[in-house]
Amino acid sequence: MATVATKKLRKPVTDMIVSRIRQRVLAKRGPMTPPFELEYRHIFVLPTSFGWGFGFMLVFMTLGGLNFNNNMALILVFLLATIAQLTTLIAYRNLSGLKIDNIYSEPVFCGEAAHFYVLVSNQNERQRFAVQAGFKPPQDCTDFKLNSSESFHLKHPTLNRGWLEMPSFRLETRFPLGLFKAWSWVFPQSRCLVYPSPAKKAPPLPKTGHGQAGQAAKGDGDQVHGLRKYQPGDSIRRVAWRASARHDELYSLEMEAPQEEACELDWDLLHGVDVETRLSILTAWVVAADHKQLSYSLKLPGEQVPSDNGINHRSKCLELLALYLL
Repeated sequence: MATVATKKLRKPVTDMIVSRIRQRVLAKRGPMTPPFELEYRHIFVLPTSFGWGFGFMLVFMTLGGLNFNNNMALILVFLLATIAQLTTLIAYRNLSGLKIDNIYSEPVFCGEAAHFYVLVSNQNERQRFAVQAGFKPPQDCTDFKLNSSESFHLKHPTLNRGWLEMPSFRLETRFPLGLFKAWSWVFPQSRCLVYPSPAKKAPPLPKTGHGQAGQAAKGDGDQVHGLRKYQPGDSIRRVAWRASARHDELYSLEMEAPQEEACELDWDLLHGVDVETRLSILTAWVVAADHKQLSYSLKLPGEQVPSDNGINHRSKCLELLALYLL
């Protein structure tokens, strides 16, 4: 029990020290705006836990060699210490010169993980090995070839709708022997838009609104529109086996959904629920209307989006819901 309590106490103390150091580095360096190249003053090098153990082993070997006047043991100690010292330079050079070109993200729904993509390029004519990136602990690792670019995929949980500022992350390497780690803190000016979480048991779409009944829209409908050549990703259930057998080539059924009337997604239709619940239901309605390829409008207190459809209209409505009263 005492050991568990000591570990629990040690972790907050370590986190506090790391947080203080990170704040000091941020105050001195400032936020990062791509493109940003890692230079010598941006990189820190310290022994890993394995490196500390290796160092203590060398100390005891030195004491043993001196105690027994064993020159071979002392030569081995100096040789291993020299190799370990050289790895600090190799670890530093593995990060130095890397250039962060861009950071971008796609909107997500609240409760899903926000995905940040960090584009890093190696513009020097030397390879980089086992470069890691992540918030805590490292989440992605890659090697860099000569004059190449790679991307790191970082994830962060989302708890609230609105803009999620990307936290600081680390680029780190323990190449070549894992005795030392070289790392650099990156303080990005990037953010991810978090939509409200769609209500799981939302009411049916409102029947209000007047749309243009007309030609059916191709998509995930229930009616067969025709045949087309099979494309990778098509469901096996939609393969037209008879037509495929006649033509010696795979064909898929192309479905369509009849064009329905438009619907008006109005804030005032939802009574007796709090703000976040209303936003959650409206989000579910937007997703459902877009899935059915309906024309729909969105009305909030002080804001209104005219009736339309398509991916841009969906994004505009969801962004309005995400930033409402923020």
